[in-house]
Amino acid sequence: MFVRLVIFAAALLVGTVNGFVPQTSVHQVSRSLPTSTTSLHDVDPTGFDAAVPVAPYGEQQRLFRRTVYTHDDWKKHRSQDRFFNYLARAFKSGVYKNMDREVSIATIVASVVVVYNLFATGYTGLDGVQHGAIIDGLPKLSLPLNAFTVTSPSLGLLLVFRTN
Repeated sequence: MFVRLVIFAAALLVGTVNGFVPQTSVHQVSRSLPTSTTSLHDVDPTGFDAAVPVAPYGEQQRLFRRTVYTHDDWKKHRSQDRFFNYLARAFKSGVYKNMDREVSIATIVASVVVVYNLFATGYTGLDGVQHGAIIDGLPKLSLPLNAFTVTSPSLGLLLVFRTN
């Protein structure tokens, strides 16, 4: 009992403990962003950039993101219908809205190459019958696979360990 009284008296003499309280000092952290005299958008956009708004969609939507995940959000996330909801909203996602031009161009180029090869080399129908070329004498469009084979491990690592 005497030891407890000595510890209690020592605690009173020492004062309060501020071990986990942030200390205020002369070096206060600024709450505002640093101001700059230059801007990334000082130059008038030309060509393909002229159609792009000043801030990409993803940066505009960052203002409306929530940081609190509530119980109702958890129930919605664990819903049995979430896969159908996600598929229905795939083209409304921020990632797709940020990448829609690139995805559209890649899709158009791939479709043009497939249709060209259909005319140049023929095609196999759904019944398994090989049909000849519609226009004879056109060369087949193809790419060598070596470039994709060599770069695929690096690309896979970049996609997995990407940073924003």
